Order: sequence, then structure tokens, then C-alpha cells
Amino acid sequence: MKRTKSFVCNLFILLGLVAITSCMNVPDYILSDKVPPVDKTREPKMLSAFFGLDNGLTPQSRLIWRKAPGKDGMPIVFSHEIDPQTLDAADFQIKTQKGEIRGVEFVSYKPAVEEFELRTILLIGEYGDYPDNEPAEVTITGTLKTRDGRDLKGQKIAVTPLKEGPFISYAEYFKLDDQYPYVEKGRGCDCPKTETQVVVKVVWSGGVRSKEGQEIGEAERKHFHVKLLVDRDTIEVHPFQIADLRDNENNIDLCIKEAGIPISVKADENIAIDPNDDLNPETEINIMSRW
Repeated sequence: MKRTKSFVCNLFILLGLVAITSCMNVPDYILSDKVPPVDKTREPKMLSAFFGLDNGLTPQSRLIWRKAPGKDGMPIVFSHEIDPQTLDAADFQIKTQKGEIRGVEFVSYKPAVEEFELRTILLIGEYGDYPDNEPAEVTITGTLKTRDGRDLKGQKIAVTPLKEGPFISYAEYFKLDDQYPYVEKGRGCDCPKTETQVVVKVVWSGGVRSKEGQEIGEAERKHFHVKLLVDRDTIEVHPFQIADLRDNENNIDLCIKEAGIPISVKADENIAIDPNDDLNPETEINIMSRW
């Protein structure tokens, strides 16, 4: 496993002629040692561009970039993890509804920084305004490569408008085997190892919480429907627990106790809200195998 150098932010507080400097460490992304071999058999592409906040990034977003508060936030979800060495704000261009071209000021993996989560990129900047001139399209104008070396340059995708709710952009399944970098407790912890047969990772178009503003959890658990292939039969199950929580991002793990191959996942409508407090529609997607 590799880590980037720590990102250090200097906060200067001026009191008369006295300057006090304090430092705050921000967690780095974690780059897994392995790239799933199945990635090479799939076409890499942008899956969603979500206009999540219009001039609405909070003061806490300084943990991502010191100039972020008050800016627009737009998560982009990709089919593959993105090579950090090729990620640059200059790689992206935004076109508004009125045809204006806007650049991107800052890009980050944060807050989705765990292993195998580096498929969500947060774009920060000024991309137009709701409702008269929202961002309409994102284009990759520079060299942006997946971790297996394929270039996404030239790809375009329509932007989901501000008032639309979050939806599932990507889902994959994996098992908690001996090689898995298991996190037993704390921020972003994994499913219970002894009870879980398979994990379904659900990647939303943007960050989500329950409609009450809390973590998605027990109240929402039975509103996730996973179809499993068991021998020649297809059954529908619910996760017995939801994991990968308390990290304020768009990935959640559905813990499945039944043995089988997950083939699709559905979330009922009105169980989750995005940072703009928009409720999700019913959303369903096929599930990929990680390995």
C-alpha cells in the first residue's frame, strides 16, 4: 500500500502584531497495491457528474481546499479508479446551459480516500448558477488515466441538475478474504468478518445521508434489495448490516450473509438525501465483480 505525502494546511491568525501558526493534517488517499484484473476487460468511462452544491460548500470543506467554502461542488464517478499521477484540475472543462465555458479550480479524491474508492473525483469551482445557468456538461480535455493506464481524454457527460436527488452510479462485490485490508472498527470500518459472505459496495452519485440527516443505517437497511445468483436460481435479499460509515462520502458497503453472486442492487426512493437535501429516486444498477 502506498500513501502520498501528507497535505499540510497553515492557518495564520493575526492578533495585532502577533502571528500564530498552527498545522492541521488532512488524511491522504490510500492507493491499493493491486488493480483488479477485470478492469482491463471493461471500457473506462465517466458514469455520473452530479451538481451537488451551488455556492454551498461549507466551512468544513477547508479540510479539502482552503478556498473551497462558498464554491460549487461536483462529484464525478468513474467506472475505474483514477491514476493519481495524472489527476489535474486543468483536465476538466465545464459548459453551462447558456454555453459558457468554465474551468475547474481544484480537484480532490477527498472525502472518498480509502482503498478501491479512488473512482470519485470532487471538482470545486464556479460552474454556473441555479436555476438560470446551471452546469450542463463536463468534458475531459487533458490526459487523465485509469490505474491500468487507459486515457479518458475527450470523454463528455451530461451533468445531473442541482434539484435532482442522488442515485447509485456504480456497484461492485467482493469478499473479505485473507488479502483484504480489513478495518475492524472506527471510521469507514468494514462488515463483520465472520458473518459476511459477500460485500456489495454501492457508490452514489454524491455524498448521502438518511433523510433525517443521520448516517444511512438500520432504518434504511431493508430498503436495499440485492439480487443474488444461487446455483441456477435468483433470490432477493437485504443486507444484514451497512458498513463503511462515518466518513462523509458517497461509498457504503452492504453486508450480505447469504452465499451467492450479487447481480443487481436497488435502493427504494426517499431513503437518502444529498448535501442539497434532495431525496433520492428509486435507483437500481447491475453489480460488477471487483476481481
